[in-house]
Amino acid sequence: MMDAQHGTIEGADDDDRPPIDIIQEDDLVQFPMACCSRRFCRKTNDATAFGMLKMGNGQVTMSNIFLSTAIITLAQIEINCHDDEVECGTVHGYKPSSLITVIGTISGVPSVLLLPFMGAIIDCTNYRRNIGIISCFCLMLVQTIQIGTVESTWYPMALLQALNGFIFQVVNLAAFSYLPEIGRAVGEETMTVYSAEWSIVMFVTELMYLVAVIGGSICFGLNDIQTGQFGQAVNVPASGICYYYAWKFFRNTGARRKLTGRESLFGTGFRQVFRTASGIYKHYGPSLGWFLLAVTFAEAAANTFVLVAVTYLKEVMGFGSSDIGILFFIVIIGTIPGSYLGKWLTMLTSCPKTTMKLQLIAFIIVNFAGFFCLTKPEQSSLAYVFGLLWGVLLGWFYPTESLIFSMIVPQGQEAELAGFFLYCTQILGWLPPLVFTYMNEQGIELKYGGMHLNLYLFIALVCYHCMLPWDQCLEAVQWNKMLNETDVPPINNERDGLGGIELDDIPDRRGVETVFKRDVC
Repeated sequence: MMDAQHGTIEGADDDDRPPIDIIQEDDLVQFPMACCSRRFCRKTNDATAFGMLKMGNGQVTMSNIFLSTAIITLAQIEINCHDDEVECGTVHGYKPSSLITVIGTISGVPSVLLLPFMGAIIDCTNYRRNIGIISCFCLMLVQTIQIGTVESTWYPMALLQALNGFIFQVVNLAAFSYLPEIGRAVGEETMTVYSAEWSIVMFVTELMYLVAVIGGSICFGLNDIQTGQFGQAVNVPASGICYYYAWKFFRNTGARRKLTGRESLFGTGFRQVFRTASGIYKHYGPSLGWFLLAVTFAEAAANTFVLVAVTYLKEVMGFGSSDIGILFFIVIIGTIPGSYLGKWLTMLTSCPKTTMKLQLIAFIIVNFAGFFCLTKPEQSSLAYVFGLLWGVLLGWFYPTESLIFSMIVPQGQEAELAGFFLYCTQILGWLPPLVFTYMNEQGIELKYGGMHLNLYLFIALVCYHCMLPWDQCLEAVQWNKMLNETDVPPINNERDGLGGIELDDIPDRRGVETVFKRDVC
């Protein structure tokens, strides 16, 4: 019988006890059909769970496209400006075209303020799995309620959407906290394969979801509002099943560290963020520090792009829900050659940093050209061309960014820095939607609001340029400078065959270099 708390099997000798991470025949969490179980299961239960969670997340993200279009349409109907010939006034103090970015701003602020607190709960208590289960349940509950988005309820549904943005980030935080443990259990090579598989299954489920919703909308002749309702109705069981089995597979582990008597969860989260930022600045500022600053600005632009694109396509190009869904279908298709393009360029240049700089330059050019050229509904065919280009750029962007992070993170700090990396992707998430909203409310054309995203991409480009040369970035993390005897537990570096090493046992810097030695490629 498996003891989940201590990771042992009762009645077995210590030497024969397999780690709980590795799936044994009796440990498999079975799917409804046994024939599907082996097909979806990976080497560890946590790895299987993470893939299932990515499948659920992808569909939730796509459902927001249809719901956002429905909210804009309902706001226009309330003030009688849904006709293209009528100029819209304001509803609840904002133009209908500002509502989606307002939602993005509102959901971004609590993410910045509360994610460190949620991270402390995940790290310092036994409730990591419970946090994931509760946040997924709340996410699906809100999605279910939003099926009832109609003329009389659209405004509270929009407020719920802002809440859902924060809940979605908590789901990600809880799930991403398992990644370092998965990596240690399966090894670097297998982890690379799994990362690619997770991206593929997410994209496939997004495409399947879009086909189902767009197909249903066209077959049944649904309008924008009905398509939004239908999208939520399809998403709830589809993502709900994925989340259910994801948290069936995720292990219920204990706290990774304990609080002292004077520490609070809220204060601990922010202190940890500050300590991590200070350590990076002190020891890895020219490499990891500039990279994370680049991530902060680049992710702010990339995450806002979807919000801006939905608003722009609806307001300027006159797209309906089905049209927007088809365009994003093309975007997702474009991510496939984009990921291969990024891989090819990285192999060609032998420098992911150079590949990322090329990506940002291309993103700025395409972004400028797209918003400059797409100014009227008659250019709808051109919009699909730019959709393909944007998809290629996004498929190039995310894997390259992840590759850089995985190669320059100091070994032994993966868990801490994975959480800090996720925080960096959200810390400025509220700013681009806020600026877009301000520009729109001041009567500035929406195309300039879209172009302003290039500012954040350019700042990210400058940050990448300020990084050390790539070989020096790799050399800088050959040994871990952030670890010290006062605040770090025993090293548990099982994937390299180094377990339970105390820093007191390492006599000098040369010994630390030996323990944390990395191949420079």
